[in-house]
Amino acid sequence: MPNRYVEHVVFGRLDMTQPDLGVAGGCLLLDRMLADDRLPVEARGLICAEDCMVLGFIEPMYVYRRQGRVVASHQRGEAEQRHQPEITPEHHAWVDRAVRVAEADGHRAVEEKFTQDRKVRSDALIYGADGIRLGVESQVSPETPRKLKTRDNAARRNGVADAWQTPLHSLVELGVVPMLRTDALPAEIIKQPNRPIPFRSGVRHVDMVRCDERSPVPCPRRKAGGRCGRRHPRSRPKEHGFDQFIRDAAAGLLVRTTIRERRGLAFEFWTPLGDHLAHLAAAAENDDTTDLATPEQAADEALDRRLRLPMGEGDPTCRTRHPGAGVVRRHGLPEDYSRPHPPTSVPAVPRGRCGAGGGVEACGAPARLYPGGWLCDQHNPTGYHRQAR
Repeated sequence: MPNRYVEHVVFGRLDMTQPDLGVAGGCLLLDRMLADDRLPVEARGLICAEDCMVLGFIEPMYVYRRQGRVVASHQRGEAEQRHQPEITPEHHAWVDRAVRVAEADGHRAVEEKFTQDRKVRSDALIYGADGIRLGVESQVSPETPRKLKTRDNAARRNGVADAWQTPLHSLVELGVVPMLRTDALPAEIIKQPNRPIPFRSGVRHVDMVRCDERSPVPCPRRKAGGRCGRRHPRSRPKEHGFDQFIRDAAAGLLVRTTIRERRGLAFEFWTPLGDHLAHLAAAAENDDTTDLATPEQAADEALDRRLRLPMGEGDPTCRTRHPGAGVVRRHGLPEDYSRPHPPTSVPAVPRGRCGAGGGVEACGAPARLYPGGWLCDQHNPTGYHRQAR
């Protein structure tokens, strides 16, 4: 578990986000700590200066570089758990309801269960029929797309099919994992056993539609070039409740499936087992994998689509979008376009012409392509041609 603040036995409190650690001589101290990788962690003189210290624990830490960034991390899993965000009553109520429904249906269910490699801890793990292991993940707080994908892939590698439930529109819009959206309800309502709670999205039917002149959508194989006569998948919403979903998914009647409704766009959601088998049978009949996609491909494509949007919480790089490109939502709220944007009326410099000077005052002379753009001999950054003359 990374920390921002650590306590050194000699230098005191260190800020790991500062190049000099926020103390005099911090650069030399950092080099020495990075070189102490052969010493036992307890002998390196670093302890947690955040939640562990507040709770009265003395937890040794170690320092290393990850992708060029200095990271101070804990050694024990118990110390990491102290830094986990506080579980809200709503989160606890969702998990309790999933466990209660599964046990009432005859399945074994446990809370806060780690996978075998201890990389993922399911909020609730249900042992269903025929060896099915259903992980219920109640995500009531925002999370980054990469972390969602990492957790879901780790669960899949351990044979667990995660069912992600959330009341947040922003997580549904990510599309990285198939989110089952519910209304934002207080814990008192969630705990009511007879209160029906429907899913607003996440469960869909899959229909195999014949690609002929009666089909209302273009052929994903030929696009505007006619019809192929084969059957392609089309999805539509399916009404489903929270309790019934737990029963059906644990019994194997609902499964996660991935389809391509259009070329290059894969989507993953929960669907009835019969629809999933019909989809696979049609693909085998057509002897074609155009409509098939793996969950990893769907997550990668959704992550790529997310990274093309403007910067959001947890995005690795900064992106901007002008007001003319449409309204972009961040955590369900419209993007704020009140900040200044680059002018859009500056004409572009033609290809093959020198762009030195920029804007309307660009040089415009015949140019060669350099790493810095199209530049003429006069503005050549290396000065080679000027020296040759």
